Amino acid sequence: MISRRQQFLRGNMDMADFLFSIRRDGNAQLDGYEGSDPHIVIPSEYEGHPVTVIADNVFSWLSFLRSVVIPDSVTVLGEAVFSWCESLVKVSIPESVKTIGEWCFIGCSSLKSIALPPAVRKINYSTFQSCTALESIVLPDALRSIGPEAFSECRSLKSINLPKSITSLGDNAFASCDMLEYINLPLKLESIGNNVFSGCTSLNRFDIAQDHPVFKSDQGVLLSKPDHRLLFYPFDRKDPEYCIPEGIRVIAEEAFANRNRLESVVIPDSVTSIEQKAFYGCKNLKSIRLSENLNRIGSNAFHACSSLREVVLPAGLTAVEYSVFYACSSLTSVIIPDSVRIISPCAFSGCSSLANVCLPSGIIEIGESAFEGCRALECITLPECLESLGAHAFGSCVFLDSVELNQGLRSIAPHTFSRCSNLNSVTIPDGLEEIGTEAFENCENLLSLQLPESVCEIAPDAFAECRNLMLFVYPGSYAKGYAQDYGILFSEV
Repeated sequence: MISRRQQFLRGNMDMADFLFSIRRDGNAQLDGYEGSDPHIVIPSEYEGHPVTVIADNVFSWLSFLRSVVIPDSVTVLGEAVFSWCESLVKVSIPESVKTIGEWCFIGCSSLKSIALPPAVRKINYSTFQSCTALESIVLPDALRSIGPEAFSECRSLKSINLPKSITSLGDNAFASCDMLEYINLPLKLESIGNNVFSGCTSLNRFDIAQDHPVFKSDQGVLLSKPDHRLLFYPFDRKDPEYCIPEGIRVIAEEAFANRNRLESVVIPDSVTSIEQKAFYGCKNLKSIRLSENLNRIGSNAFHACSSLREVVLPAGLTAVEYSVFYACSSLTSVIIPDSVRIISPCAFSGCSSLANVCLPSGIIEIGESAFEGCRALECITLPECLESLGAHAFGSCVFLDSVELNQGLRSIAPHTFSRCSNLNSVTIPDGLEEIGTEAFENCENLLSLQLPESVCEIAPDAFAECRNLMLFVYPGSYAKGYAQDYGILFSEV
């Protein structure tokens, strides 16, 4: 009889290429591979001990690897076992395998098909992420859950049949599967995470039973019944206008992101929340009617909606969140209600057509870069309640010519008005104590500025490149000493 070692030697594969250890349970674990054979048959035993575990990262980044046969003694594939094996085209997983670790096949960009064994109950985080050639996968009948990003960026996957046992899909599970056209949602499916179908530009059909307790499809628009959420709007719908169905309460994260055919959206008053990135990158969206009962618009909700012209924010909002209207370059008018207390960082940054903004009297905070790059903005009056004005808040507002700061403001943060090249009038109230670095840098038309006695700290470069500036200062004040120390023209008040 030919020994197993002789079999491996005859196949140009040496047992010495495999590194093993013995586990506490008496079974063997494959810990490494030092060979160079593109076609590997993993041994089923080591020194009489069955090989039951393939440890983390054993074959990761082996670009020469083309096929692998896993013995039926193995029950566990560890994390990232075959990660970034870019030439791997075939792997045989035996029915004995019960667990497949996170990232196990991530980046196996030549793998076209795979069948998972019946004992697998869960597909873990990023297991098949970036398997860009994957066209077919057979899922086990008893599969319960598919984890976050499990199949994200599987760009050749056109359809997938979820088993009846499936109960949950994790965040981004099928994100950027841009060839995916169809998917079924079985009756036991209870939860779908965020952005599960983000970037699925070909997806236009969901197979959902009419009596499904959780999900339904309305002409390809995926809705969740219990929480009245709109989850997904098809990329290829040709209608330029869409009226969200009455009764919807939440527009989910990225539900309409990058739908470039949309020009107009009507949101019914039943909607109370728009989640982050909901309309991100809808570059042809020109008009949107917002619900009067909205109490939250999430960060980046309308980021880069570059055709959006005007927005009326509803009275229930208390904050304009991070980057909500970032780079809405056609936005000329925005009405901010009196209920708003906070304008978050980058909220209107890059809104280069926004000429006028009326800030409500109750605003207490304007975040960093909130209006940076609003090139058409001409004047601004800060409300009396304002307590915090962030760095770069009005940076590069090149047509801004006048600013009236409020009494309660104690500091001007770094770069707040930097590169406001047309700025010529600034009113600074008593009580201001600090002017930060490059706060007025390159404000070349700022000819005069009166500094109150309360100012006790000014950064050396606060007025960098303000070549024609004259400071009006009080005798004996910190501001006078500053002007003398840095050679800035001044006159006593």
